Amino acid sequence: MAQKTVGESMREKGASISKISATRIIWFAGIVLMILIVLAPIFVMFKYSISDRSSVVTGGMPIPLWPYHPTVEQFEGLATMDSFITAAFTSMKVALLSVIISLAIGTPAAYALVRYRFPGIMVLATMLISVRLFPDIVSVVPIVETFIRFQLVNSVLGVAMAHSLLSTPYVIFIAMGVFEMIPKDLDEQAQILGASKLYSFTRIVLPVALPGLAAAAIYVFLLSWDEFIFAYFLLAFGELSTLPVLLQKILSWTPQHNLLAAISVMLSIPVIIFTFVVQKYMQTGATAGAVK
Repeated sequence: MAQKTVGESMREKGASISKISATRIIWFAGIVLMILIVLAPIFVMFKYSISDRSSVVTGGMPIPLWPYHPTVEQFEGLATMDSFITAAFTSMKVALLSVIISLAIGTPAAYALVRYRFPGIMVLATMLISVRLFPDIVSVVPIVETFIRFQLVNSVLGVAMAHSLLSTPYVIFIAMGVFEMIPKDLDEQAQILGASKLYSFTRIVLPVALPGLAAAAIYVFLLSWDEFIFAYFLLAFGELSTLPVLLQKILSWTPQHNLLAAISVMLSIPVIIFTFVVQKYMQTGATAGAVK
């Protein structure tokens, strides 16, 4: 009987080990599949960006998995294209200015909505966030007409302000969740020790909220960097152009895939750099204000 019991326990143990192994295999296969799904478009984009003409125009033959003669001539051409360089600097200035304006407006607004309770606060918060329920094409006409009156068209500031109108509700929504996670006792204790409300907000609460605000900054940068409709209508009658607007002009003469892929790679690099620069605040901000 003892031997039978031992045998049964061994079989149960083996079955449990097999079940765990099968689960790990499924999880590993799922992770590998997700990585391939994410990396496949990046590989195709990079492959086309370094492809020579014979690797793109194959005359009916299958496109090779890797270029016949890899080259960087597309990147060299973009580096010497004045319109592309100007558009890149314009997009960078618009995106950074949009981040500054959105955070400068959205962060104090979210803090006030979370910390100070008054009648109708939820209605106000809902109205602020529900602005993004309207499609961009609906709001672009009145915004452009208003900006024309104030002479804000054909300018970096005008496009950045328009992008801030789109991104500020998201910043408020994200920042409200961040401030709700920070104990109210933290700034109250600072005020008991003699700190003003402004000091406790800027020197105590904000450093603790940096991880969430950094995530909001990344989102605002991505939104402004990729935005097309407002940039197109606000810059349609001037010499300035953002990269999405310039890309639309380039598409009008049907360029080859390798040029479009090279532009896509160049569009991705600033976003990656900005994300890595801001990411350090997501890692170090969690306890920065609590020790002040």
